[in-house]
Amino acid sequence: MRNFPQSYIELSRLLLRLEPSHSSKKEVEKKFHQIEAGYFGEKLVDNTLLELIFPPHSCILTDVHLKIHNHLYIQMDTLIITKKYLLVIEVKNIVGTITFQKHNGQTIRTLDGVKTPFECPISQINRHIQALEQLRLPLPIFKAIVFSSNRVILENVPMDEPIFFRKNLSTYIHQLNQKEDRIDTSQFNDLIRRIQLKQHEMQRKSLCDRWRISPESLIKGLLCNLCGNILYKISNKTWKCTKCESNDRNPITHNINDYFILVKDSITTIECKEFFGFSSTHEAYYMLKKCNLINVNNARKSAYRKNIEVF
Repeated sequence: MRNFPQSYIELSRLLLRLEPSHSSKKEVEKKFHQIEAGYFGEKLVDNTLLELIFPPHSCILTDVHLKIHNHLYIQMDTLIITKKYLLVIEVKNIVGTITFQKHNGQTIRTLDGVKTPFECPISQINRHIQALEQLRLPLPIFKAIVFSSNRVILENVPMDEPIFFRKNLSTYIHQLNQKEDRIDTSQFNDLIRRIQLKQHEMQRKSLCDRWRISPESLIKGLLCNLCGNILYKISNKTWKCTKCESNDRNPITHNINDYFILVKDSITTIECKEFFGFSSTHEAYYMLKKCNLINVNNARKSAYRKNIEVF
């Protein structure tokens, strides 16, 4: 039901192309593991939802990105749509003691004697609710903040907020499922289509721009699809991994996206030659042609972008 988030995939590629001694390596690893923990926490909540019986004509959307208008985008962990209600679920996979400070929009996590401030999930989910209300949807909107880990202690929890441990979520949803229908099947289907039309992935800067990393400091070359180590050419049609010794007859197809993710959204034959270590621009041109890219101009220095329908 839920795929690994794009940010997780992108950071995994950045980590493969950063030298162990790079000054940003530890910070990138920390962010990567935060996203990873969040994903597995969301999967635990997904499993809880799968155990429940929802009313007919229900839809569970995960990792929802909506464009409310040109200046407002929201990302929700889970959105449940039924004929009775909408439910926004914010999942937190945090360990330690969590102290809510609703008055200033913060939560404090205490772990091993170290206190770390976080944005209050109450403020976060309330912004999502306010944004959805701008769409004037024909259903009441409910919310739930769910802590997925068993190794968490909650302190100063506001009594008027729907904050749960994962196993308590089912009781809350069961209560919501007892409500009367507010829309008919036709309206429900129209609502699903409307939400899907609002789904939007924001255009983001390259990872090198976001992390202020020079592309020159990245590990160049073609990387093995199995273990991530450097490939070397053994013939015109075959590359071999320096570590696991697997053969790859078309390594560019799973490496070209690294450039688009990490450096920029277009590539020339010269840039391809330099980044992936091809022997000539002719070889780089030949390899780019295997990727089903879009030629964005007809000049001698053609640039290529990825075909969204292919990747």
